[in-house]
Amino acid sequence: MAKAPAGAAHSDAAASLRAIPSVERILSAARFAPLIAEWGREPVKAAVVAHLDALRADAVAWNEDDALHAIGATLAASLASTLRPAINASGIIIHTNLGRAPIDDGIWADAAAIVTGYSNLEFDLEAGERGARDEHLSALCRTLFGCEAAVLTNNNAAGTMLLLAATAAGREVIVSRGELVEIGGAFRVPDVIQQGGAKLREVGTTNRTRARDYADAIGKKTAAILRVHRSNFDIVGFTETPEVAELVEVARAKRVPLLYDEGSGRAVDLARYGFAPRATLRELLTQGVDAITCSTDKLLGATQGGLILGSEAIVARCRKHPLMRAVRAGKETYAVVAATLRAFASGKHEERIAIYRMLATPIEELRARAERLVRGTRVRVVETRCALGGGTTPTETIASIGIEVPGDANALQTRFLRNDPPIVGRIHDGRFTLDVRTLLERDLGAVARALSAEP
Repeated sequence: MAKAPAGAAHSDAAASLRAIPSVERILSAARFAPLIAEWGREPVKAAVVAHLDALRADAVAWNEDDALHAIGATLAASLASTLRPAINASGIIIHTNLGRAPIDDGIWADAAAIVTGYSNLEFDLEAGERGARDEHLSALCRTLFGCEAAVLTNNNAAGTMLLLAATAAGREVIVSRGELVEIGGAFRVPDVIQQGGAKLREVGTTNRTRARDYADAIGKKTAAILRVHRSNFDIVGFTETPEVAELVEVARAKRVPLLYDEGSGRAVDLARYGFAPRATLRELLTQGVDAITCSTDKLLGATQGGLILGSEAIVARCRKHPLMRAVRAGKETYAVVAATLRAFASGKHEERIAIYRMLATPIEELRARAERLVRGTRVRVVETRCALGGGTTPTETIASIGIEVPGDANALQTRFLRNDPPIVGRIHDGRFTLDVRTLLERDLGAVARALSAEP
């Protein structure tokens, strides 16, 4: 077949370019109206211009269907957030990669009354003048935890760094070698101590540290003893760690404060849910710990933040420190954390805080929920183990119920992740499983539809 003359090809390309409609004509077309309604005229115009430039550069003919798809994709890629809702069927309740603790609708509604309008975030209603945001939670925390004072930061790492900067800058902080941990996101205790302006003094060994190791290390340069929750691992076997009461005794005798990066925010005893008993925040303060830092989005079940709880003298130093402004929390965090703490104070945490509702759900109820989800499908209900997550109880799990989907586990995992909304399960013993304990009530319909669509 003979080639078209070069002049003819050039003529066809020129005709294609002339056929491209003007930008204004495209923007006025009815089919582009939804894009303008969603994204705004100027962003759509910019995307149209870019698309037309690409057509001219490649000498490609105008096609309205192709243009709608390409321009819509461009707008979505450049203006839409990749953050989207997901369903947690992983069997990890406080899943760091999935946003840690989910916020209950009731808690969110309480917070919305403050967040969606103006508030007295930094306004003293008694004096009618500027006030301080860092005192809003003090009364609530005194009631709940028994501390003298409290301050909120944007996360626990920030709270720990601020505490060290305010109490130990330029001086030594004594830490057991067994507690110099690194957790997710390359958070390393030695680095936080250094960034807080303090100097690390290591004592003991990785597996064994005694109270006298702390006592022997304390000198004129010592500013504080720091106890650190190991978070995402545990040391077993030939080990020794002093009790908090022993460290309190050392700290009192040597006249240095005992600081505790508790991390998890254990407001209530978890033994009733099947976990080993450990001291709560109130119990640690009652034993004599001078200041505690913890996350608000782990065992407290609120949004991301960090609490510093302790003596009035130490918390006051934190409030006055220049770093406080860099790590302070916003009104949204204050509102959600306050509503969450009130649920603990009123004894309604199993009703109003999502992670405690999950923990408190009986196994029989989980099984009945799973049976309803699998009705009419080929999948089966199985017994599983559920983790609390968030580095709170790294070696412990509790009984749960799962839904095992037959077929290639890797292919199923990919398929469920592509669901709308994505469903995050887990592969256990080569089988793809959805854990029922971590499902929210609003997730059940989507999970049932995804299961019924399985061949």
